[in-house]
Amino acid sequence: MNKNLLGISLMTLGMFSLSVNDMTYKNLTMNFPVWEAVFFRAFSGSVISIFLVYRSGIVSIKTKKPIRHFVRAFSAVGCVVLYIFGIKYLLLSENIAIAHSAPIIAALLAVPILGERIGIHRILAIIIGFIGVLIIVKPGTDLFQLKSLLPIGSALFMASVYLSTRSLMNTETSTAIVFYYSFALLFTSIVFFPADFIIPDAFNLTLALSLGVMGSLGHYFMSQAARHSDVAVTSAFEYTSFIFVGIMGYLFFYEIPSKSVIIGAIIIIISGIYIAYRERKNDN
Repeated sequence: MNKNLLGISLMTLGMFSLSVNDMTYKNLTMNFPVWEAVFFRAFSGSVISIFLVYRSGIVSIKTKKPIRHFVRAFSAVGCVVLYIFGIKYLLLSENIAIAHSAPIIAALLAVPILGERIGIHRILAIIIGFIGVLIIVKPGTDLFQLKSLLPIGSALFMASVYLSTRSLMNTETSTAIVFYYSFALLFTSIVFFPADFIIPDAFNLTLALSLGVMGSLGHYFMSQAARHSDVAVTSAFEYTSFIFVGIMGYLFFYEIPSKSVIIGAIIIIISGIYIAYRERKNDN
């Protein structure tokens, strides 16, 4: 199979797995407190990360950059928690469309934080991407909702994750990055575990524990896609998650995205793809 075709297939599988996770979160948060859903995601993810450490050896989580791991891990926690709250209170398609602005925010923050220089092309793409966000959120109008800020907050934390990961990838293992994030999420979910928790039945417990499995599968497929093909090609297919989530939201929750969500999402997607293309071109 052509390498790029393999990469596209793996990326699409990864996005499908993560979209199933979004649907599962939506179902669980309709019946359970959000922090309870977060706990089950963290618990199952931690079990998987322990297995990864067992396979790789304890040396795989030794680090020379504990502070950077701390920043990345708790940025990822903020990203996940706000994203799940967004799933609860917004349409699935609206939540993921706004959250997809993370690469755009990261491109902007890379200038003061990493000292990167960006040209006029990426500046215009960043501006256009934020216009897409504004079309969805509609600030200053009667249609604006404070809950729309949840995925924006998630995207800000995700941008921090992107930037901190760049500073870790050269010296740290993927196992270490996953391990510290998993236990940061578990620790936070225990701290905020609700007093009014609901004991799940067998079906909902299975759903809850599947979150870690599907999430891990999604990220595994994404990493394999990056390994087997050109990132500039596969990164565009990250946005297939908007299609998957839109279909699942319609089929299982009778959600129909508004025209503003669709238009804003298209603008954000085009902007994100172009930024990825320019970054790849500059790297070469």
